[in-house]
Amino acid sequence: MTGRLELPDFKLETYFSTWEFTARHHLTASDAESMTVAELLALGTDEDHEAYENLHLGYTPTWGTEPLRAAIAGSYESLTSSKVLGFAGAGEALFWAMQLFVEPGEHVIVNVPNYQSI
Repeated sequence: MTGRLELPDFKLETYFSTWEFTARHHLTASDAESMTVAELLALGTDEDHEAYENLHLGYTPTWGTEPLRAAIAGSYESLTSSKVLGFAGAGEALFWAMQLFVEPGEHVIVNVPNYQSI
């Protein structure tokens, strides 16, 4: 025994890594267009630059900071921040959605390929 855990390939990521940057047209992206920090900051105001320069990097509350949840809630007519949950990526959100909506013994139909957390 080597003491090393062998995990199967993450098939969707393996597929993406093969084709994502070589395909003529990429219609499956779920992320934002890449840019440098300088390009991002060029889009901001002086106030945005100051906020970035004073940004504390570290752990945040589990379900998202109050300003983040308030900003999300503010984009809806009748939603309060107490009803908004932030997640660290889609995998975590999918896990909790399955915990909430699927009962033991029920069946779920999903598209393939998909994120393995489903």
